[in-house]
Amino acid sequence: MTHDPNDPNRTRPIDPARPADPTIRNETYVEPVERRSSPLPLIIGVLLALALAYFVLQRFTGDDTVVTEGDTTTVTTTTEAPEAGDAASSAAADAEAAADEAETAAESAAAGTEDAAEDAAAAAENAAESAASAADNAAEATGTALENAAGAAADAADAAAETAADAASDAGAAVDDAVTVDETPAPATTTPAPATTTTPPATTAPAN
Repeated sequence: MTHDPNDPNRTRPIDPARPADPTIRNETYVEPVERRSSPLPLIIGVLLALALAYFVLQRFTGDDTVVTEGDTTTVTTTTEAPEAGDAASSAAADAEAAADEAETAAESAAAGTEDAAEDAAAAAENAAESAASAADNAAEATGTALENAAGAAADAADAAAETAADAASDAGAAVDDAVTVDETPAPATTTPAPATTTTPPATTAPAN
């Protein structure tokens, strides 16, 4: 079995793999840990180098400088690239065309909005007129229906009154007929007399 001198659970104070030396203090051996360098300084250095190179390129390639010997006057001439001028002209033309198109679109939108507003107003007016006509028709229909209902109710009441009067007349006539029948005298009844029968006396024959 391999003995680990760095084992924290070791209970024996003396390493059995090495002889005990009284002059040497028994301490736990710890192996050195290799420290890794951080890449951050390298990254910062690369970025600074790139920035410096970009600045130098922009400084020495941006314009042309002509220095005349014997004179302290420095003449700097800046030449515009023709491609940049053409690009600017094209961009200006495109911007003008886009502005014209935007103006045309705005005019069309304004005209469309005005037409839509007029159509909406006409539709609202037609709807209001239709609603008013419908309300008038509904009022007339309601009045006619009420008149018809009132006439029908009156006719029904008259018919009911006539029917009640006829029924009352019929009831009175029936009562009169019943009273007349009760006042009629009953016919006389004759009881026949009982019949009488006479029995002759018995006769006795003479003896010889």
